[in-house]
Amino acid sequence: MVVQASKNTAYEAKTQEIAKQLLAATQEKRSFFAQLQDQMRWDDKILDWAMSNPGLRVQLFRFIDCLPALRSKPEIARHLQEYLTVEEVELPDALKKLIGFSGGDSVPGQIAATTVSTAVETLAQKYISGENIKQALKTIERLRKDKMSFTMDLLGEAVITEAEAESYLERYLDLMTQLTDVAKKWSKVPQIDEADGETIPQVQVSVKLTAFYSQFDPIDAEGSEARVVDRIRTLLRHAQAVGAAVHFDMEQYHYKDLTLSILKRLLMEEEFRSRTDIGVTLQAYLRDSQKDLQGLIDWAKERGNPVTVRLVKGAYWDQETIKAIQKHWPQPVYNDKAATDVNFEQMTELLLENHEYLYGAIGSHNVRSQAHTIAIAQTLNIPRRRFEMQVLYGMGDKLAKALVQQGYRVRVYCPYGDLLPGMAYLIRRLLENTANSSFVRQSQEDRPIESLIGPPQPNGDKPIAIHNKALPNAAPDRDYADTKERQEAAAALASVRQQLGKIYLPLINGDRVNAPNTVNSINPSNPSEVIGKIGLMSVEQANQAIAAAKSALTQWRTTPAGDRANLLRKAGDLMEQRRHELSAWMVLEVGKPLRECDAEISEGIDFCRYYADEMERLAGGVNYDVAGETNRYHYQPRGITVVISPWNFPFAIPVGMTVASLVAGN
Repeated sequence: MVVQASKNTAYEAKTQEIAKQLLAATQEKRSFFAQLQDQMRWDDKILDWAMSNPGLRVQLFRFIDCLPALRSKPEIARHLQEYLTVEEVELPDALKKLIGFSGGDSVPGQIAATTVSTAVETLAQKYISGENIKQALKTIERLRKDKMSFTMDLLGEAVITEAEAESYLERYLDLMTQLTDVAKKWSKVPQIDEADGETIPQVQVSVKLTAFYSQFDPIDAEGSEARVVDRIRTLLRHAQAVGAAVHFDMEQYHYKDLTLSILKRLLMEEEFRSRTDIGVTLQAYLRDSQKDLQGLIDWAKERGNPVTVRLVKGAYWDQETIKAIQKHWPQPVYNDKAATDVNFEQMTELLLENHEYLYGAIGSHNVRSQAHTIAIAQTLNIPRRRFEMQVLYGMGDKLAKALVQQGYRVRVYCPYGDLLPGMAYLIRRLLENTANSSFVRQSQEDRPIESLIGPPQPNGDKPIAIHNKALPNAAPDRDYADTKERQEAAAALASVRQQLGKIYLPLINGDRVNAPNTVNSINPSNPSEVIGKIGLMSVEQANQAIAAAKSALTQWRTTPAGDRANLLRKAGDLMEQRRHELSAWMVLEVGKPLRECDAEISEGIDFCRYYADEMERLAGGVNYDVAGETNRYHYQPRGITVVISPWNFPFAIPVGMTVASLVAGN
């Protein structure tokens, strides 16, 4: 999808006017850090260095990521030196002095460890509202004093066991109880607690669907939904009982369709259909996000009661891009930041123009994005209950205050929890703050106002090129987040199950021969299931097979290398055509998870294509010249190859070893 700037100019003049007002309010004290440059705290210096030096930023953030796992000051000091003394990093003078110690156990080393670890902890406190509920409550009370609402998020929701998933649910049930009990003592703040005669829940929590089930995976959509929905029902019932609102966050693209599908079905159930205190998130950096928003609008019309859509730009850009490149998949995110900004504005318009069906929560630290929201709301005279602005805790603070001063409802996303599980969140925030394309960073630079608040201008949106010289035609794995791929895989599995129990006899010189003995091939994940009966060769039959191979060698070794290579390519194409079937056999025969089976098929296909190309390259001989010599290497097949492959890669390893030998003329 190619994104172009919005053709709707009805909101533009008003957007520019409001953006100038907001920008002026956020930049009143812009020169504060510049005036105190020499007196900045170490946490401020870390951010300043990260913004000015990309190489240092990477190493700093790598160090910060591992810091909570380091148990002593000497360990911290050694890691600090190791990360920051790589050749590609140009260190500021202050940092050179700090890490210029001779050993982690030295006094200077311990001082460096204390200084940096304290600075990182302080840095984390900029973005994490508290390490425990007591600290988080102080943050909430401060926000409410400033006329800002909140949504509370527990850090470290990734779960790998069912015990953790159950604990996650219990922690949220307890959190809602604690927050709503305390809320009874709060004074009402009309700007955030009510609108258009309707009371708005004072307490809101944000949860992630994946944390309710340790095996949440689109590859098992039905199973994931069956395990998740009961826990969500428990959560929503408790929220209603104590008077809290619930918002469902969006995570990686891999989970998006399943998340939306589950929530749509659940919220159409009679028990929850009338609830308007529930929300879901959409990410504008996804190319198919407008389609998802339109789908929610159509769904909400049928439902008859609005839910809130939190519109954000997205926090997993690097991960989504790298994964797509690795897997040779279409990239789900816009590569051009301006294209995301345009899409965000178009989605804002679509969302607010349908405010009678969906409430809008516009999450952004970009002054223009929020000004655009206000321009639409003013133009359409949208009731205040139907939209609000949102910012992340520690980001866009001045913008949030400016929005409050103009009378708008602002909600702050407040993560809380221990630093170690919150480290991934902290790194995302640091990356966002220090990125060249970040509005937060750009607004601190000496840029013309017009460039900050003007309409975003996409500069094309070409996918990032995939550089793989060794495998230019690498076979991509299947993306099982795609419904079509899942359906084809399920159909193949059902088809293969109909073929179980057959007898597979030895193949000698092109003919099947009776075997003196058979052995059952058992599904190790279901030992009662016999995949097939395998005929075992006798020693005599094995000798016959070797003799047949020896007889065929004369003709095969003289077959042109190009013909042998093309045979491999044809085999690779057949594997691609039948990959779902091959994966299904592997799932049943060795009990291997489907996604890993599919990756193994890709590897087998790549072996066929790679060895075909290499054989053609080597077929005519290769020069290896050194001074005074002329050397020409010619390659000859060796004869007969026997492959004994391990059990854990039943396809890729035997395919790779076999086709490499065959294409070489063996």
